[in-house]
Amino acid sequence: MRQFRTLITCTALVALTFMLASCGDDTEAVEPVKWPFLESTQKLSINGKEFDAYVATTELHRRRAVNGIAIKEGQAIAYLYPEQKESVKINFFNLPAAVDLVFVDAAAKVVSVESVPAFSQSAFPHEYAAKDARVVLQLRKGVAKDLGLSKGSAVKTEPNLVDQSKEAGGMFAKMFFLRNERPEEKPEDAPSVELLVLEKPEQVAQFVKDRDDLKEGQGVIIPLNTQYHEFWLKEAKGKWCACYLESTGRFRATVISSIYEGIEANGGSDLDEPVYYSPTKATHLAIWKGSDYFTKNDIDRRSPVAVTALDVMSAEEVSYEDIEIKVGEERLEASLARTEDERKAALLKAKTLEKGKAIVMVWDDPSFVKIDAPAGINLWYVKAEGGKYSIGQKFSNTQAGDIGAKANSRFVIAVPVGFEASGDLTFPYVLRDLKPEAQPLIFYKAKNKDVVTDRWPGKDNEFKGRVRMELAITEAEQTRGLMYRTSLRPNYGMLFVYPEEEPELEYWMKNCKMNLSIAFCDDKGVIVKIHQVMKAPEPGTPDYQLERYEAGAPAKYAIELEEKWFEKNKVEEGDRIFIPPALANRE
Repeated sequence: MRQFRTLITCTALVALTFMLASCGDDTEAVEPVKWPFLESTQKLSINGKEFDAYVATTELHRRRAVNGIAIKEGQAIAYLYPEQKESVKINFFNLPAAVDLVFVDAAAKVVSVESVPAFSQSAFPHEYAAKDARVVLQLRKGVAKDLGLSKGSAVKTEPNLVDQSKEAGGMFAKMFFLRNERPEEKPEDAPSVELLVLEKPEQVAQFVKDRDDLKEGQGVIIPLNTQYHEFWLKEAKGKWCACYLESTGRFRATVISSIYEGIEANGGSDLDEPVYYSPTKATHLAIWKGSDYFTKNDIDRRSPVAVTALDVMSAEEVSYEDIEIKVGEERLEASLARTEDERKAALLKAKTLEKGKAIVMVWDDPSFVKIDAPAGINLWYVKAEGGKYSIGQKFSNTQAGDIGAKANSRFVIAVPVGFEASGDLTFPYVLRDLKPEAQPLIFYKAKNKDVVTDRWPGKDNEFKGRVRMELAITEAEQTRGLMYRTSLRPNYGMLFVYPEEEPELEYWMKNCKMNLSIAFCDDKGVIVKIHQVMKAPEPGTPDYQLERYEAGAPAKYAIELEEKWFEKNKVEEGDRIFIPPALANRE
């Protein structure tokens, strides 16, 4: 994992002023001071001692202050927060000198005191958090002790910072959509949305699924560190808008790369839940409550944006290590088993699971949850209804053989033998948001101007067909293909992906045990050739007698499905396929 910091809190706004000032002739440039920068201190008394203090009351101010201001002798920083459910968190990505961090609650009592080392003394980043904090004081090292500040002690400030915190702004950054604003207009008058700044991809699910308090125009933004990305709105309520951002041009301006309006969860199975993709490598994803924000504000793709209070970029991937599951007051540290081989290994390991450990087995489709269990293991089936997860059926000390329980969700938990717990199931967001592993592939009819790159094309009744594909990307995977298989699940197959178009691509059916059909597609996703039936050879047929099935034109993809699938679904040569952009543009 790589992580680094970029100060676009200031630089984006200065660049914005430059851009706006250069848009026309005979106009006066917008002064940067019209943005709410922290430019001066104010007098602050803490337990009778006077300080020159920077008081940060908005997320822009707080994020600018925490890593952008070095306090000197006799100075302090005060971070003010409104009342909120989450813990107040402060992240340091560098610090020139050691400081004391004092968390103060609404009763003006110290919640905790933390000592933060200097950058030269420790590896960063550092995160500090406290629940119910309303004011956080950043002081020079040792000053907290001099003021008698320790856990539980009283804090008296003049002016009263606890009272002022009632008017503090929430933990939102602002994203301004610049459109074609004229230089004499104030940039802060541009359309904007309020976004919680997240640092880990799995946090998106938490803040989208269970945030009934979010208002129209409020949502989240997540750094992607220039990569292909995808999202869905499974279990999210209402309609949402979203956009991907990318950096472009000589000055690396941030612009919108793709726009999504009025999107929502369909409440179906995970296999049917629509997915949205970044068509290019993106720097950020923003999602907020709303149905027609872009149309209403006349905002187009490629419009520039400025994001205030965003100073962290993270290359973290979603982590499935050390997953915590809670049943009542009992906690389990779980690992994940997704593939057939991983699930088989998990069942063997389940007999000897250590205390406090668990394995979560997951399938793409609840209707295909099937377990051939060894004797002497404990399995709990997870039930899912309307975004609420609970334990459905329990099988304790099972006998060997098939467990024929009806799965209500994709998840089954293997717990240690003898483990018992009751109460509500706290199922982690990282699992609730886990997408099916088999890649979606959609067939549709379209002309060149209708090519879709960022979402499943059309609605369900406009698809010519939708399937889930195993991937064959490496030479070994492509050589093996579907050899020795005796059946395929309905609407499942295999997608062969080549680095570039192959001028003369052909397949044969060596070691295949069932008839198949195949479609070849060019690098634009257009189907150039379909063979409705590729016959499984008789056992012992020599290689030289095996029939060849040719693409007949340059092809980058080959799609194998059950016999006559294309004919049954009326998919024809000239139709198109949609596959995720990360796969289509793999390097």
